[in-house]
This record gives sequence, structure tokens and C-alpha cells, in this order.
Amino acid sequence: MHVDNLPVGSHAAPPQGGRTPSAAPPVVTARRVTRTYGRTRALTGVDLDVRAGEVLGLVGHNGAGKSTLMRVLAGLEACDEGTVVVGGQEAPGADPFRAVRMAYQETSLCPDLTVAENIWVSSRHCLPRLGWRRAASTAVARRLDEMFPGHGVSPRDRVEDLSLAQRQMVEIVRASLVDRLALLILDEPTESLGPDAARSLYAYVRRLTARGTAVLLISHRIREVLSVADRVAVMRDGAVVAERPAGGLSERDVLTLMGAEVVEPTAAPAPARPAGAGPVVAELRGATGHGLHDVSITVGRGEVVGLAGLAGQGQQQVLERLWRPARRDTRVEGSRAYVPGDRQRSGVLPLWSVAENLIVTAMRGLARYGVRRSGAEHAAVRDWVDRLAIRGGADAAMTELSGGNQQKVIVARAFASTADLVLLDDPFRGVDVHTKTDLYALIRQEAAGGRSVVWYSSENAEMAHCDRVYVLRAGRVVAELTGAEISEERIIAVSFAESESTGAPR
Repeated sequence: MHVDNLPVGSHAAPPQGGRTPSAAPPVVTARRVTRTYGRTRALTGVDLDVRAGEVLGLVGHNGAGKSTLMRVLAGLEACDEGTVVVGGQEAPGADPFRAVRMAYQETSLCPDLTVAENIWVSSRHCLPRLGWRRAASTAVARRLDEMFPGHGVSPRDRVEDLSLAQRQMVEIVRASLVDRLALLILDEPTESLGPDAARSLYAYVRRLTARGTAVLLISHRIREVLSVADRVAVMRDGAVVAERPAGGLSERDVLTLMGAEVVEPTAAPAPARPAGAGPVVAELRGATGHGLHDVSITVGRGEVVGLAGLAGQGQQQVLERLWRPARRDTRVEGSRAYVPGDRQRSGVLPLWSVAENLIVTAMRGLARYGVRRSGAEHAAVRDWVDRLAIRGGADAAMTELSGGNQQKVIVARAFASTADLVLLDDPFRGVDVHTKTDLYALIRQEAAGGRSVVWYSSENAEMAHCDRVYVLRAGRVVAELTGAEISEERIIAVSFAESESTGAPR
């Protein structure tokens, strides 16, 4: 397989943006590009250049048109009007698009196939027909080692058996394996990755751009974009409304260009409730097994409890125990709703509309004498679509929505139910900062009404909105934080500190 064999680089923090290769020619040019889905105008006349050897950061709110534009640039969809030029050749045409590859936020991998077989599916045009399995295995193993040292993935592994982070690694590697890569599109690449994997990815990105390849980075993590990108393009309402060099831009500058009131994501967290202020509605008592070691956690009525720490330290196992309290060491009173972390595998019902996805858990509570009440259901759907500004509306198909808007629907579905306990597994992954602020307020409103929430987030700053936070490491609770103790710095310090005991909270 004739792919670039780039050397393994350091794991240092990504360099600052601002290294704009202004003299470099564009590898992809879009002019007056429009794209419409039914009544929704996803793109309304986009002009954009992506230059050789640069990292272009693309930012915007959920539904701004970023993912649609990327599919058009990659040749996966045709534009209704306008032109897209790839490598000097105007679309349509299959060959120019082989130089543009995209790594999807939700991954495009076939779960029933092995890692090597997935590489064959996407890169068979540059693999030998005889001995393709060995060639694909060698190529993906080498690139995984280059991009993500310590990845723990074998080419023989079935994708379905990989963790969410490992599937994201394979998705990114899959997109990079091509003969002549002109543009690599990364759509929210680090949402499922830990900090070490993210640093390794961006170190590789810099080596890639040094060889003349362009990288287009889409992310809601504005600070991350500014630390990596050379230029930043801002999308709003289906168009590119601003382009700026990344050097000298602040996060507040970018948020202002996105066209909304700047609100800090952790502004004014609610004061902590005293532990034990309400009756206990859920608890783990010395839970052990399946990744947990003597974990004890209590959840009071109307309380927001956070699960923090490095990814993969037992947070999902705690949520699973509370979701299916089958063991004697777990007690849960009342009904439950669960927002899974892997929305494509466990959350989205892709053949249903937004309204059907949203209302399915609320039907029983809205029914009267076992008979569905369509008027009440429609009113509930309208209320949630309006409250969360779900782009596309109630009648849109779930597959037409951006990842962030899909996540809004899944969160709304949980809170539209009558569940006494809502379990959230990294619920705001891929959601823009302003939507997050609205959802934080929603959680506090629901808690004030007596509903309990247990919430895991990969972003430690979000834990400031909780009443209490349990920090987990290696399947053990290593700290219980309340009030002013809950801070990103404290959580990080506790997560990395050497434990002096084997399991007692500190």
C-alpha cells in the first residue's frame, strides 16, 4: 500500500496557531455552494479556500452547516448550486475526491468487520488484490502506532468490540490511509479521545501539514482549535461569515464571531446542596466487579451528582449499575432514564423522525387510561424542540441532523420522560457552548423540581454544575467533592495523585 510512512513524533502539547502558509495554493476551493434538504437550507452560499500545508479550524453552532459542507468538499454529496474545485479540477468526478478524506465524529466504520477489513473497504483502490488482508493489517498497525502510541488495537479486532475511543482512533487512521492525501477533514476528532491521544493526534497533524497536506479541523472546543489552527473560519446559518488568522484570536473573539451572546460555560454554578439534604433515591454500597472496586455512592432526591476523573476509570460502570440495579450492592427507587455516551450505537433511532425519537419515552406518562393522546404528544414535542432550538424541527429525520442536534434530541428524550433518576453519560459531547449553557440550566431546573441526576462528563469544568462530585480512578472512588471543592484543578490533581489507600475516599 503506497501510503506515507511518517516518523513518530513527540507527545508534546500542540504548537500555537498562527503559522499561516499564505503563499500556498488552495487544494480545495468552494464558491457560492448551496445545499437544501427539503425545507431546510443547510448551506446558503459558502465561499471557502483550504490551502496546502495549513490547519484550517472551522467553528460554528450546531446546525450551522459544518458537517454538510464537509460532505460536499469530500465529494460525498453534490451541491445544489455553486462550484467545488479539488486539486484544480471541478466536481463532479471521482478521482479528485480520493485526495480528500474525512474522519467522522460518529465514525463510518462497519461494526461487524475487523479493523483490517474496514481499511480494505475504504482504501481498496490502493491495496493489492492478492494479499490485501496482510497489506491492510500492516498499514493500519503502522499508522496507529504513528498516530496513537499505546492504542491497544489489533487489526484482527472486530470494531464492535472496541471502546468508543479506540473506534475513533481507527476512524481517523482509516481516513489518513490513501495514496495522495491533499486534505484530511477531522470532524470533532477528540470528543472521544483522552488527553494523551489528543496530543499525539495533533503532533501527527503538524507533521502531516509540514509535508504539504491540508487539514480541516471541526471542533466545539474553541481553545483546542486556536492552539492548533493557522486560520479560523466561522460558519453561521449555512454560510462562512468570517475568516481570521488564529494567532491573536481569543476564545471570546471566536464566540463573538459566531454571533451569540458570550456566556462562560461554567458561569454561576448553583450552590451545593448539603449532602444528605433529601432522601436517598439511589446508592451503591461497596460495589465490586466489572471494573469497580468497593465503590460506595449515594444520590439524594433533587441532587445532581457528578462522576469525574480520567476517562475509563469506572464512571460508565457506575452508570450501568444504576441503570440495571440487579445486584444487592445497588439500590434505586423509582424509574430511570439513560442518555448513553455512544449515541449512534445506543441512542439514536435512525429510521424515526425527531418527534418520534423525542416522545417515545414520554408516551406512557402522557397517555390517559392506556390510550395515547396525540395532542399532548405534539405539544410536548413542540415544547422541547423550541426549548432546545433543534434545527430542522420535529418532522426532520434524525439522520439529517448534525451530531450536536442529535444529542439535543437524546437529552430531551430523557427529560421528557417521567423518570425519577436521569443518568447522563458524557451527554454534551459535540454540543456547542451556548447549547451547553441552556442544558446546564435545564438540569438545574429539573433538579429543583425533585428529579435526581447522575452525570459523567469528560470535561471536568462541567462538574462545577453538580452538587457533589465523586472522582474515580482505576474503578475506585478516590475523592468526594462538594461546594467550592469542585473545580477543574482539584479534580485533575486528585485524578493523577498517587492513592495512599486502596479504596477509601479522601
